[in-house]
Parts: sequence; C-alpha cells; structure tokens
Amino acid sequence: MMGKSDKKRATGPAKSGTDQEGKEVDQAFDVWLKRGLHQLYDTVAQEPIPEDLLRLIEGDRDASKK
Repeated sequence: MMGKSDKKRATGPAKSGTDQEGKEVDQAFDVWLKRGLHQLYDTVAQEPIPEDLLRLIEGDRDASKK
C-alpha cells in the first residue's frame, strides 16, 4: 500500500517530464510553422513594392505631418 509521500514521489518526475515534453512539442511546432511560412511567403516578401503603393504611402505620410 502506498502512503501519501509515496504518491507524491510517484507523480513528481512524471509531471516534470510532461512539462519538458510539452516544451519540446511547442518548439517543434514553432520550427515547423516558421519553415512553412518561409516557404510560402519569402518570395512574396522579396518582391518590389509597386510604385502606386509607394506613392499612396508617401501621400499619407505627408498628409499626417501637416
């Protein structure tokens, strides 16, 4: 029969292992997500900004300064 102290010892390492496992899963997901997003959007982010959009941005910037 287990006493109260035995139960605490039995669950202690499992909980810390679970916490570590959760962190590893989170890190693996973050790596997977970053790779996927880079695959999808790196080429789009490297495209030049259209001249019309640049003019709109500059016009808004000038208007907000006044």
